[in-house]
Amino acid sequence: MKNSGAFCAFMQQYVEFLEQAAAGEDEKYASLLSYDAKRMDHAIASQQAVNMRLARMEAQREEEQRSAGVEGLTFAEILNEVQGEERELLTALFVRFRKAVDDIKYFNAKSIAFAREGLRITHANERGSNAYEASGRKSQTPYGTSMFEAEV
Repeated sequence: MKNSGAFCAFMQQYVEFLEQAAAGEDEKYASLLSYDAKRMDHAIASQQAVNMRLARMEAQREEEQRSAGVEGLTFAEILNEVQGEERELLTALFVRFRKAVDDIKYFNAKSIAFAREGLRITHANERGSNAYEASGRKSQTPYGTSMFEAEV
């Protein structure tokens, strides 16, 4: 592999960026759980910036691979092209890369599921509640009845 030093240095930066992005996804999920609108806005704005940078970094990765003579190869195929210390370094980077991507996917899926459930509940409340009053009749209010409204 030619220019392997430049490729390895770039992959180090890319992996560090992905690890930061994974931490950002974790923060985004935590902000959703907190119901803190300001915190959610900040996390979402940060995520938009990360997405733009990710597109640039991915384009640069493709260019670095082209320069290194391993264009279009998977990480496993790239490892077959290198030996010794370089192979060890890239193996460790590729493991970290995969973990960061898996973490991003995990927290993103959790955030989407949480948001969808919130929307489902909101829409259910808009259509009316399936709750019953103390008398056994179906509630006519959109949010059901409160235990403080029932006669004891």
